[in-house]
Amino acid sequence: MELRHIQYAVAVAEEQHFSRAAARLHVAQSALSSQIRDLERELGVELFTRTSRSVTVTKAGQIFLERAYGVLGAVARLVSDVSPSNTEVRRLRVGMIVPLTRVDVVAAVAALGISHPNTTVSLLPRGSADTVAGVADGSLDLGIIGLAPGRTHVGLTSTALWTEKLSLFVSPRHEWAGRVTVRLAELGGVPMIDRPAGSEARMQTDHAFTQSSVERGPVIEADSAELVTGLAEAQLGVTLLPSSLAELFPRLHRIDVVDAPTRTVSVITHPEHITSVTTAFTEILLNQAS
Repeated sequence: MELRHIQYAVAVAEEQHFSRAAARLHVAQSALSSQIRDLERELGVELFTRTSRSVTVTKAGQIFLERAYGVLGAVARLVSDVSPSNTEVRRLRVGMIVPLTRVDVVAAVAALGISHPNTTVSLLPRGSADTVAGVADGSLDLGIIGLAPGRTHVGLTSTALWTEKLSLFVSPRHEWAGRVTVRLAELGGVPMIDRPAGSEARMQTDHAFTQSSVERGPVIEADSAELVTGLAEAQLGVTLLPSSLAELFPRLHRIDVVDAPTRTVSVITHPEHITSVTTAFTEILLNQAS
């Protein structure tokens, strides 16, 4: 088995199509198919189930893919850390919640380009749970996520960027639009807009209500800040969001919550996948957030 076999299998798995994977790798499709068949014969298992329209990863292929990301990550770290020059192309795949208000990811990428030129950067907006999974399995090199108080992820390193309170956001036509403060107890039974159950953002609010012994009212779930705020503006409920988002959604009225829950935005990495590039990018974000 050669390194290119691993790279080819990963490309096919990610693209779920031999033609797209071949184009991405700049090789002929026939050559790619032949190499994958050779790899499967060597391993004695089928990595992919093929149809005329798509390719899916088998159970054995999923195990192979998990290990493959670790191998490719180790090779990338080796090259990044020992290369005597900056001519080698490096890679940084970042899973991130959006929007982010206290760091400028675009400026961070620009700064990384100065300290680590020839770095290929992929910015991938994702929920915190998907980002955690990607960092854990090696398909992401770094993640920027929001965590509820006390939340950690076993096996991953976490560096806090900032912690902030959540505020209540309501439509300017809502009966509370003239208020300056509110307590969580007042939200008992009130219709709310929130993130899907099980998400990191939802855990923050669920934990806050549980700790305050407040029974939640009906919840409309939405999986983006834009949808959440749009539903709140339409007076379908009120919502708890990080206070710093007020500047991004000025059409909503922000109310301070006296006993507000908090959110910590953190950078996460896998200890085995840390490179000079992930370290540099983390330091850039820390300097911005400070």
